[in-house]
Amino acid sequence: MRNSVDPSALTEVSGVLEGLSRTAASVENDLLSCLVVMGEPDAQAVVDGWVDQFVDLLRAVDETTERHVTTLARVTSRVDGRPTHDEPAADARAEAAAQSAERP
Repeated sequence: MRNSVDPSALTEVSGVLEGLSRTAASVENDLLSCLVVMGEPDAQAVVDGWVDQFVDLLRAVDETTERHVTTLARVTSRVDGRPTHDEPAADARAEAAAQSAERP
């Protein structure tokens, strides 16, 4: 038996994930705009390495969040009964079924 899915909950989760994505992008920009200059090459290399790792992490969070938002959008459209744009065969089948149902 399939569990019922609440489209409003999916939309709410998508909104939270989009907020996370915006925050990650903002933090990345803030971090890159205020790079620290240490003056010592060894210390500078350590700080630069840490900044690079953190920026990579933020980018990975953003990419993963984007994939989940896309997946939630597909699920939401299926739950609402709307075909998704990435399923042309399903769109064609749904349209053909609707036209068949309209004919006497």
